[in-house]
Amino acid sequence: MQKRKSKLRADMIVMFFVMLFNIAAMPPAAHAQGTEKKVVRVGWHETPYFIEDQYGRWSGYSYDYQCKVAAYTGWTYAYIKGTWSELLRMLMNGEIDMLSDVSYLNERAEKMLYSSIPMGTEVYYVFTAPGNTEISAEDYTTLNGKRVGVAQNTFQKSEFIKWAGAHGVSVELVETTGSEEESLKMLGNGLDAYVTMDVYSDPKIAVPVCKVGSSDFYFAVNKARPDLLIELDAAMNQIQDEDMTYSLRLHDQYLKNANESRYLDNREKEWLSSHEVIRIGYQDNYLAFCARDPETGELTGALKDYLELASKSMENAQLRFEATAYPTAAEAMKALESGEVDCVFPANLSNYDSERIGIVMTPPLIRAEMDAVVRATEQKEFLVKDNVTVAVNQGNTNYDMFLADHYPGWQREYFKDTPTGLEAVAAGRADCVIISNYRFGNISKQCKRLNLTTVYTGKDMDYCFAVKKGNVELYSILARVAGAVLEAPVHTALTYYSTEDAKITFPELIKDNLLIVMTVTILVLIVFLILLYRGIRAERKAREEEHMVNALNKRVFVDALTSVRNKGAFYDYIQDMQNKLDAGERLTFAIGVFDCDDLKSINDRFGHDKGDLYLKTASRLICEIFDHSPVFRIGGDEFAIVLQNNDFTDRDALVTSFDERQKEITASAECEWDEIHVSLGIAVYDPSLDVSVSDTARRADKIMYENKQRGKRERQSRGRGTEQTAE
Repeated sequence: MQKRKSKLRADMIVMFFVMLFNIAAMPPAAHAQGTEKKVVRVGWHETPYFIEDQYGRWSGYSYDYQCKVAAYTGWTYAYIKGTWSELLRMLMNGEIDMLSDVSYLNERAEKMLYSSIPMGTEVYYVFTAPGNTEISAEDYTTLNGKRVGVAQNTFQKSEFIKWAGAHGVSVELVETTGSEEESLKMLGNGLDAYVTMDVYSDPKIAVPVCKVGSSDFYFAVNKARPDLLIELDAAMNQIQDEDMTYSLRLHDQYLKNANESRYLDNREKEWLSSHEVIRIGYQDNYLAFCARDPETGELTGALKDYLELASKSMENAQLRFEATAYPTAAEAMKALESGEVDCVFPANLSNYDSERIGIVMTPPLIRAEMDAVVRATEQKEFLVKDNVTVAVNQGNTNYDMFLADHYPGWQREYFKDTPTGLEAVAAGRADCVIISNYRFGNISKQCKRLNLTTVYTGKDMDYCFAVKKGNVELYSILARVAGAVLEAPVHTALTYYSTEDAKITFPELIKDNLLIVMTVTILVLIVFLILLYRGIRAERKAREEEHMVNALNKRVFVDALTSVRNKGAFYDYIQDMQNKLDAGERLTFAIGVFDCDDLKSINDRFGHDKGDLYLKTASRLICEIFDHSPVFRIGGDEFAIVLQNNDFTDRDALVTSFDERQKEITASAECEWDEIHVSLGIAVYDPSLDVSVSDTARRADKIMYENKQRGKRERQSRGRGTEQTAE
């Protein structure tokens, strides 16, 4: 690495003097032409670096990165298509100016120039066909004598050769010249194994056996174009200043592949074989997350649904779980320490606190917003209070650790349970109770009676499994499961169980709707007297009960403020679409995500009642423009739509209408909360980009966020222009 850095520095010094000489020798006319757009010939190679979807639109890791570079350089690209190996030869021959995804090799550095900053990092694996039982990750010598393919003139070839030498492996190395997808299809038909990056892993075609190395990869520039390299390095430094995580986000979007984590190794399978089941201790009475069903004695809540998904999440093993309820999280932790259970849920401890008691936290299963339940009269002032007393349940170690991490200055008062803590808040003996947003349904009736409301703390809490330190096999299994189970069905389960826990009893329904109940009773009595002998009373009562059940079910999936569907309905909707896709049905759709800008500012300056009016106005406009699409409120200030049929076809025109109506309403508004400032992002489902419908939603959210930032910069720019004019 030091040798490489020294060579790069030497190249930069040489290029600097070459540029000075060229500039000095350049005639005046040439300086004037420097403002013209520079056309750069770049190589276009395989996915996921360059992608063209069914509509002819382009994307990909390298494509996106090059577009970002062009934003700082003003370059125009001329794309030359070919395999990566072909394009590398063209770069060295001067037929193209720049190529992406080039690992550093000393012999290459003599023939091309490298960017000073890497584009990212890629990992190389040995892959075999799904049915191959001859090659094992636990015994590398099973590769001996096998035909192993690798792309010609690539870094992974040299990495594999070094890896094979270090592990005493001797293979027949076959250098391929086709695309990675074509080479992987040769597994079991000409090749026993193939070495490539994990991004090409499709479990139906190839499964990972072992990792053989990794490498930073760079932009490479033709040796005769040092002028391009200077501009490229400057742009990449500016991109890094703009967003240190830019390459990481591109990696998560295009290169991250969870397939390799869906296979247990022999060590993990041996642990499962010797233990038969994974014993889980969980906190009782903790819906929507977990609880013991009083009728069946079995586990219920989102943890139940998660374990059902987890049991089938591995490609080469069936997981079995045994769940035991404990009154508090602290007692469940004692059971873990004594060996009664293998892991505990929910757990949320810092590394320091975990290390002190000899446990480790798995990657999170669930992440939830944390709310403070406060007196309604103090909702606005709560977050700026200097001295806060928080009511905490005895034995709830998770909330204790959350407060220690985020609000160490708050004074804690302990109570036997949450209802007692809420009574203390209402009486003024405490200022708040901290609770997950998914648990509010459990206390909503009591909060209404005590005139309590919630304030989002701005903090989220991870819900993990706690595992004894040293139980590395179980930790590894649960970490794989956390990466394999999709978020959408888990959040759908949380929404369902949070509303289930909030369902009211029939006497409560009568008490809350006494006038309606009396009216219905009178009507039923009249019908009974008139049609007594024809049996209409029984039929009418059945219809009314059915209507009541339908009304209750509707309330579960409708947002109370805006009357559009809620977050739980959204997850159910996209899960239904995912089921259709999984069944082989072809769907054409897009997902739009909306964000109501400035909601926090309106709440802070004018009060939450005006913020509610602002949300209702925005919701009405979304429903008005996209009137053939389902609309969902998926967050405090976020909405989502699913575009199909005519709305999908006319989506561009609808977006234009939406923007125009925003401007019209804002221009005629008499007060700020009647204005509409909504950022929108729409992503079309593309099976080459999206593993699931949730991926389409995430891309729409990313586009919305980029549009939101762009709009913010434009408003700030207009604001500065207005100030300068005033001056």
